[in-house]
Amino acid sequence: MTYTDPYRLTGPGGSHDASRTEVTRAGVVRALLWLVLVISAVGNMVASYSGSGAPAHLVCGVVTALCVTALVAQRLRGRR
Repeated sequence: MTYTDPYRLTGPGGSHDASRTEVTRAGVVRALLWLVLVISAVGNMVASYSGSGAPAHLVCGVVTALCVTALVAQRLRGRR
């Protein structure tokens, strides 16, 4: 009976699957877009609670909208 370890980091036979661990440019861009999206959403929340004026809300909202648009476009482009 062969025992398979579900937490094993290498594939069967000890070979390492390099295709799963390589960092792509699209992956880095996606991670940065998510980071900017979270930061802009938090900035918008802080602007709301601090009573900032409309320009702070507009800037955060525009950045959030651009990040969401870029993430959706990247997702749709990757499906092809």
